Amino acid sequence: MKTPLKTIAIFCLFIGLLGCARANVYYPANSVSGAGTSDSLSDTNIYRDKIKKLEHALIALSAKVDETEAQILAETAVRESAVLAEEYQLVRPALAHNLMVVMGIRERGLCYHWTQDLMKRLEALDLKSFQLHWGVAYRGSDLREHNCVVVTDRWQDFHNGLVLDPWRKSGNLHWARVSEDRYPWKELPHSEW
Repeated sequence: MKTPLKTIAIFCLFIGLLGCARANVYYPANSVSGAGTSDSLSDTNIYRDKIKKLEHALIALSAKVDETEAQILAETAVRESAVLAEEYQLVRPALAHNLMVVMGIRERGLCYHWTQDLMKRLEALDLKSFQLHWGVAYRGSDLREHNCVVVTDRWQDFHNGLVLDPWRKSGNLHWARVSEDRYPWKELPHSEW
């Protein structure tokens, strides 16, 4: 079914009024600033600080986790969330991008796309001390269903894990403990991924 021109025009006006712009989430490989500028150094420091904070949150899951794996997992999750934003040609806010996907203007970028793609990239790490889970909230609700990656240590229950949600902040990875997040997360059985 073709989208009427009038609908597209209204959508473009709506996007313009919201001030939506293409998401530009920093990671070192996409830096447009000149090397050594204060902007690029600031961006790099913020990026590295974000990775360190996630690494500490992963290590805090359990004394049994491998700290080197935590560092690799943190770096990969933060970087690949930004890479996915670029691949999806993401616009902000996330709901505006969702509308673009539904209208056929963009191919990917719904929360379950983020989860699928981030999950594949994290599974490629072949983690030994962490377990990856698919989290879903409000499953089956057309407007409220939300998906994310949940990471636990190998010996923990899903509800003790850490939500990794790149959709929520348009590629700027959000994380929180499952039990402390605003969504009522449930584990999606691996057979349904």
